[in-house]
Amino acid sequence: MSLATQTAQATPAAPCRRARPLLGTLVEIRASGPAAAQAVRAGFAEVGRIHGLMNRHAAGSDIGRFNRAAPGEMLAVDAHTLAVLAAAARLQAESEGAFDCVFDCALDGASGGAHGPAWAIEGAMLRKLRPARLDLGGIAKGYAVDCAVRAMLGFDIDDVLVNAGGDMRHAGRAPAAVALREPGAPARVALRWHLDNAALAGSSAGGLGLSAAPRIADRRAPSALPAGAGASVLAPSCMLADVLTKVVLVCGAPDHPLLARYGARALLYRDGRGGSPGN
Repeated sequence: MSLATQTAQATPAAPCRRARPLLGTLVEIRASGPAAAQAVRAGFAEVGRIHGLMNRHAAGSDIGRFNRAAPGEMLAVDAHTLAVLAAAARLQAESEGAFDCVFDCALDGASGGAHGPAWAIEGAMLRKLRPARLDLGGIAKGYAVDCAVRAMLGFDIDDVLVNAGGDMRHAGRAPAAVALREPGAPARVALRWHLDNAALAGSSAGGLGLSAAPRIADRRAPSALPAGAGASVLAPSCMLADVLTKVVLVCGAPDHPLLARYGARALLYRDGRGGSPGN
């Protein structure tokens, strides 16, 4: 064996780190290991695919077509879209409406779920049940991160971190250091954490449109949250973390029962007045 070959084998592969605008934010993917570059390309391919399917602003996407469809219309959509909508329906029911991806209530003058389900999955088809428009931004971003990680784990890599605007998931040998920003003061680091084969997501009340009033129809939340309120949730998957931040904020409950049900917890919760990190 030549000296050059010995040196090449002894030198670890350089890590690969890339960023692209997708999912309405900046998506950053990092990987280390012999096939890091190939894994990063595969991760972006998955994120791009989910973006193309579930972008409500794109007329030809699955969600764009659903939003333009008439009630009763049947749509052929991708299996990924069906998976996200099935999870969204389940989590809406389990959270008693705290999570709801119907965003245009003016169409029927009602809150998201007041007139029953907006869609039904019938085999491999999607049926629109009532006038409604969907925004899967509160769940599809986390789902896309999970898909990217799964795709990347098919390559010879040591570690991977996918970060979509603060919704992130790590897999590999060495935990990733992350900093949780203060919701009301993003320049301030409130908590440092090592993400170890888990997912983390954050949301702010201002970003959810919650500063004016809670979205829960029966007004179980004690009062409107200030725009500076925010929550960060650690969970086994990024899709769950993404959804559960909304549930925590809408309900004003950093100890919401759904966290324990899904093996998640609120690492950081702020009501706009400061305080210490949640347990």
